[in-house]
Amino acid sequence: MNNIDLHIHTNYSDGTFTPKEIVDLAKKNNMKVLSFTDHDTIKGVKEGIEYAKKFGIKVIPGVELSTFSVMEIHILGYNFDINNTKLIETLEDFSQQREERVLKILNELKKYNINIERNELEASNSVGRLHVAKALLSKGYVSSIPEAFDRYLGANGIAYFPSKRITPLEGVALIKQAGGIPVIAHPLRLLQQKKLEDLVAGLKPHGLGGIETYYNTHDEATVKTLLSIARKNNFIATGGTDFHGANRNIELGSVLFDLDLFTKKKLGLI
Repeated sequence: MNNIDLHIHTNYSDGTFTPKEIVDLAKKNNMKVLSFTDHDTIKGVKEGIEYAKKFGIKVIPGVELSTFSVMEIHILGYNFDINNTKLIETLEDFSQQREERVLKILNELKKYNINIERNELEASNSVGRLHVAKALLSKGYVSSIPEAFDRYLGANGIAYFPSKRITPLEGVALIKQAGGIPVIAHPLRLLQQKKLEDLVAGLKPHGLGGIETYYNTHDEATVKTLLSIARKNNFIATGGTDFHGANRNIELGSVLFDLDLFTKKKLGLI
């Protein structure tokens, strides 16, 4: 078990554990450094920071922005000012847009005699399609989460509505102006499609500062390649499990890695 995990989702987005429950689990596993990186919200960060202090665990401010250009690209942000006005206001707008999208989906489902109310979805600040999918499953409308997306919620589903997303460049700029470090999340697909280095070249002038190098789907060769790209660009190389509690079958701290000194300094760990 690693003593650090920099990619964690709480019940403020699509995880199932509260920040305090994650800190308690981290304490049990003798972990020292965490980052809560909820989708498009930082509402669990301050709670986690304050609670973790009791146990000598450091929580680095984090977020995961869902951005889109020609494809979906997630941008992690680290070590920003959690009181930054523009960041807070922009994330509040994201939350409102997510809420409006889910309500549209629920209304569309009613046309097919699928009746799910907003208050039946798991409580969440950053509500999304996964919450609807879980409700479809629990009420017996589908037999699996993938079926919910295939039939109803995915791009070809009968209740699909596109989301309004900022571009990767806008996501990088938002984190940068809040004093943080923007990092490309789980970049394996981008690497496989030979798009990663072009993306890096396009975003680096606007403040991109890192690549998520250590991840549960990254083998040794992938890590070596990503480390090479990070070092060539003077980027930090981060890592984590993408922990979601019961929503994803992976243990907190189960991705093993060591941060280099440059990354530790940038994240305020030394």
